Amino acid sequence: MEPIQLGPLRVWPFGLAVVVLLLPFYALAARGMKKSGLSRETASWFALVSLPLCLLLSRFSWCLLNLDQLIGRRDPGVFFRFSEGGFLLWGAVAGVPAAAALAGKITKQPAGKIADSVVLPLCLLLCAFRLLGGLLFRDLGIGLALEEWFAPWETDPASRYSLFRPENWSFFERFPFAVLDYYDTWCWAVFVLQALWAGICALLLRRVSAAPGGKTVLFFLLYAAGSIVTEAMLIGGYIPVLPWLGFVKANLVLWSAALLVVFAVCLRRLPAKLRLGSALAPAAVFLAAAGVTAIAEFAAFEKKIPEIAWLPADAWHLLTALAWLFFLLSFRALWRKAFIPENPQMTGESRS
Repeated sequence: MEPIQLGPLRVWPFGLAVVVLLLPFYALAARGMKKSGLSRETASWFALVSLPLCLLLSRFSWCLLNLDQLIGRRDPGVFFRFSEGGFLLWGAVAGVPAAAALAGKITKQPAGKIADSVVLPLCLLLCAFRLLGGLLFRDLGIGLALEEWFAPWETDPASRYSLFRPENWSFFERFPFAVLDYYDTWCWAVFVLQALWAGICALLLRRVSAAPGGKTVLFFLLYAAGSIVTEAMLIGGYIPVLPWLGFVKANLVLWSAALLVVFAVCLRRLPAKLRLGSALAPAAVFLAAAGVTAIAEFAAFEKKIPEIAWLPADAWHLLTALAWLFFLLSFRALWRKAFIPENPQMTGESRS
C-alpha cells in the first residue's frame, strides 16, 4: 500500500486508521476502569505504557519469526525501523495484559482488574483491525479462490476442497463472503470470520462476572481457540514458523502457546490437591483438538495424507471448529473453579 504524502510527512493509510481507532479504544477503556472503581489516573497510566509495549512486542514477535531472514541481512537496526513494516497482531494483544500489570504496579492496584476493564474495548478493536487489514491489504486474511473451492468439473474426491459443487457461485463473489486478491480472483474473506469472532467474544464476555483477571483469562481462552480455527482456513498472508518448521503457520503455534499459559494460570489458582483431577479432561481435549488441527494442516489443502484425501477442506474446517468448541466446553469447569468464588456473597462476586 502506497503512503500518502502530506508535506514533509509520509502517512500510511493503515497506520492512520489505527491511530483513529485507538482513540475510542482508550476512551472505552477509561470508562470501563471508572465503572470498576479504579483510580482516576489508571487510564492515563495504562495508555502511556500500553502504546510502546504493544508496539514493541508486535514488532519483536514479527522479527523473531523472521529471524533467519534478518540474520542474513546482518542489519540489527532493522528492528527499530518501524516504517519498513512487519508487525504481528499476536504480539500487540500480548502487550495488553503486560501493560495492565505495569500500570497496576505503578498505581498499586490489581492488574487483573485493570486488564478486565480493557477486554471488551479490545475485542471491538480487534474486530475493526481484522476488517481494516483485510480490506486494505489484498493478500491478508484470505482463503482459497472460489473457483478452486467449488470446482464443479472436478469429480475425484481426493482433489476436491468442498462437499458442494454448484454450477454457479457468483452469489458469493461479493463482500462479506469474498474479496479480490492481487490477481483479481475472488477468494474467501476469512478476515470477516476473524472479525466476527472478535465481536462474538465481546458479546460472550459482556456479562461475565469473576475474580480479578478472570474475564481477561476467559478472553484469551475464547479468542485463541477461535483464532486457531480461522487461521487454519488461510491460504496467503500468514507467517510460517522459522526455519525448521517452515510448513507450520506461526499463529497456530502462538495461539496454542497462549492457551497453555491460560491453562497454567487457572491451575495455579487452584489448591494443589485439586490440580491434577481438574487438569486431566481439558488437557486431553486440548491434545485431541491440537491433533485434529495438525492433521487438517496437511490434509485440508495440501492432501498429503492419501488415506484421508477424500475428505474435503470444508469438512476439515468443521471438524477443527467442533474440536475447539469441545475444548472450550471442557475447559469451562476449570476456569470456573479458578475464577468464580464458591460463596459469591462473601466476596461480592456473582457467578457468570
